[in-house]
Amino acid sequence: MAFTREEVLARLRQNIADGIPIIGAGAGTGISAKFEEAGGVDLIVIYNSGRFRMAGRGSLAGTMPYGDANAIVMDMAGEVLTVVEDTPVLAGVCGTDPFRQMDVFLREVEAIGFSGVQNFPTVGLIDGLYRQNLEETGMGYGEEVEMIRTAHEMGLLTTPYAFNPEEGEQMAAAGADIVVAHAGLTTKGAIGATTALTLAESVGFVQAICDAARGVSEEVIVLCHG
Repeated sequence: MAFTREEVLARLRQNIADGIPIIGAGAGTGISAKFEEAGGVDLIVIYNSGRFRMAGRGSLAGTMPYGDANAIVMDMAGEVLTVVEDTPVLAGVCGTDPFRQMDVFLREVEAIGFSGVQNFPTVGLIDGLYRQNLEETGMGYGEEVEMIRTAHEMGLLTTPYAFNPEEGEQMAAAGADIVVAHAGLTTKGAIGATTALTLAESVGFVQAICDAARGVSEEVIVLCHG
């Protein structure tokens, strides 16, 4: 079932008041989502990389031209939304998709039963000349910020990834309810990354994004990923 933005935030703020960690989990199949809910997660997110992970591939496959990210997440919706009973489910939306009228697509996301959105796939995972050229040709992080702004104005819960303090500020200014400080790919496991920040390094990294986002809005909740 879908939840309103206010309902989700009330739950999460109660967790904070009670000193209980907020846990969001990605799901690539209905059975994953079903048991994530049984385990007590607060948020479930589905995005194209979840399907690629279930196919034995790394999460970064979701940033490659291996499928239509926004079509994939809508296809996954029928499998996941029908088995999750009492946990908000969010859609990973590719905000840079030039073939979607984003306001129209977000209404479809809401209508099918999602409670909110996250910016994935995201160009925030890309750096160097390639990232610079994406920014210069209308496929940059700013498009993702505008997607979050539109979703916020529609009343959807917004939980965007930010990769540095400036992006944290931008997302908070766009109305993000939750800023997720992305500290890089998860390590270990069968297909995890081997290059990553240390746990000690991650603390300062996340705190810098937290300070930036909360400098814009003290209401922003900050979570971490990676």
